[in-house]
Amino acid sequence: MDVPKSKLYHKHEMNTRSLLQTYFSFDRETIYGEETLNFQMKKIHDSLAAGNFKGKTAYDFSIASLIHQLYKVCDYYPEITILKLNDTCIMELNKWLAMRTGAFDWSHAHDYVKGLHSTSDQDDLNKEENLKKSIKRILKFDLQKANITDPEVLEQADCIVTNGLLELVSQDQNEYIKNFQSIAQLLKPDGLIILIGCLNASYYKVGKDRYHIFTYDECFLRQNLANEGFKIDTCEVLDSKIQSDLTDYKQIIVVTAIKECRMSKLP
Repeated sequence: MDVPKSKLYHKHEMNTRSLLQTYFSFDRETIYGEETLNFQMKKIHDSLAAGNFKGKTAYDFSIASLIHQLYKVCDYYPEITILKLNDTCIMELNKWLAMRTGAFDWSHAHDYVKGLHSTSDQDDLNKEENLKKSIKRILKFDLQKANITDPEVLEQADCIVTNGLLELVSQDQNEYIKNFQSIAQLLKPDGLIILIGCLNASYYKVGKDRYHIFTYDECFLRQNLANEGFKIDTCEVLDSKIQSDLTDYKQIIVVTAIKECRMSKLP
């Protein structure tokens, strides 16, 4: 029996709320939170706290309406631009920013982040507010365009964060490299990239629909970063302990890397 062809995150309709509920919550029926939330937030916290990173602007290229990867980033880069591929994700983010009824509940992520900081209770209470204040704009982008935010032109940022995006929108190795270049060209020399991904994965499910993941490993990721002029500062890999037919990723990776030189030209 043939396996049905997987859909693509950026080309086919998706219930993004179902995606969040399935992979990024701590409800009783959700099994992924320790890997997709806590591990990621802890490693970002540790990497930024241990490094000499500071700047003004950060761009976030992440799937769905994820915000947990930004709780620590906003402490170091206070002006964040979030970039999304579709209007549904933008609407979901705006609900959360405005605290509207029906917005996705990120309190589980917020509570975990509070435990990573040795700050006063008042500072803890303000973390959600501080993140919201740091988000200056939300823009739509298209990786197929030379200027991915056309007609708006973005200046290079001090930091770029990308969580789960590249492997979901790339069908093969060449497309992954091209998409990485399109995003990384918006980073200043000596800027920091925080790259979060799923290793050795091929698919994930949202409801009854099966979606594509480009399969790559740690070696490919390291080589691509080196080829594009990045020096890895930290690299943390977590072996997944989850067995489920919802997705088949084997590991979660969190990398921080510094842009040292000019990248290769876009194809």
